Amino acid sequence: MKNLSILTTLFLASASLVFSSSIPPKCGTCNPLSGQNHCDITTSCINTGTRFHCACRAGYKASKDNHDVTKQFRLNMPNYQFLVFTPESTECNTLCDNPYGAGPDLCAEVPIYDKCAV
Repeated sequence: MKNLSILTTLFLASASLVFSSSIPPKCGTCNPLSGQNHCDITTSCINTGTRFHCACRAGYKASKDNHDVTKQFRLNMPNYQFLVFTPESTECNTLCDNPYGAGPDLCAEVPIYDKCAV
């Protein structure tokens, strides 16, 4: 009985690790329709292929806290990895560490996510 209890505990612990690591971070989206777009004036609501996100101006990010996906994120989109995206109503006035970098070097301190939950 003790062995069964230990095995059950190990199974549940490993299952929760598998499920927790496979859930993509939640990234904010925006509505591109006039009057329904709530992106900050320092950003623009752009199409990222499957969704719309508020994009910062090139060379800018929302926060010094680079790993806070609730403030900012980058997406793994060919030719657009340099853009930093934010949830609606998020100001984007912080210069990136390398604001004049080329392509993938621009704002490289903000992590790129392969997928984002909405």
